[in-house]
Amino acid sequence: MAINVNTVYQTVLSILNKESRGFLTPGEFNKIGSQVQLDILDQNFYDYNRAVIKHNAGRAVEDYGNIPEKIEQKLDPFFKQADITLTNGIGTLPTDLYKTINISITNKTIQLEKVNKKNLSYLLSSPLTKPTTSYPVYYQRATDIIVEPALSDGSWTLGNLLIEYIKVPSEPVWNSSADSNGALTYNSSGSTDFTLHESDRVQLILGILKYAGLVIQDPTVIQAASAEENKTTQLENL
Repeated sequence: MAINVNTVYQTVLSILNKESRGFLTPGEFNKIGSQVQLDILDQNFYDYNRAVIKHNAGRAVEDYGNIPEKIEQKLDPFFKQADITLTNGIGTLPTDLYKTINISITNKTIQLEKVNKKNLSYLLSSPLTKPTTSYPVYYQRATDIIVEPALSDGSWTLGNLLIEYIKVPSEPVWNSSADSNGALTYNSSGSTDFTLHESDRVQLILGILKYAGLVIQDPTVIQAASAEENKTTQLENL
């Protein structure tokens, strides 16, 4: 499920032009939309954590009122799996990685535990805490992971790993063609929809409007969008 980029753009333009507040170009819309999509993805992680705490505290209900499950559905469009091939205990992470969820042996029989690099020397110093083939660990660098005991035990090759993660959202693109007068017409070919769940549509539009207010230098747009966003937040916190 995705949110149609043209629907969002036309809605934003309709609101901005209602009182002749200005015009948001396709290029500006694409850049702002990409930033807002990331903002909403980050917020969904925060909301999920808060909802789980409430759920575990006995303050949640099931079925339609199961908030953690609803937020999981928002994050699902970004979920992805990929294989990681290890060479001497080093594996390259996917280029579209946004947040690691889990790393395991490809058949999922063994899960790797993530550790802090600065604590690894302490783990390796004791037979009681030293990583083993049954309980391997890893630490994450910018573009790769280092697995133990693959580095310290040359007799054991871990092989391929399976990483489950949240991917970086595809950047939205509102593509268009121009007629002889320069008027723009939406072109679905070459356009990219928002990856967000449909339930985030209102939040997406409000977020774009806030940034649009800065672009067209109209504080009333920012104030109006922020007020609506605050209403939504207050309802969610009830």
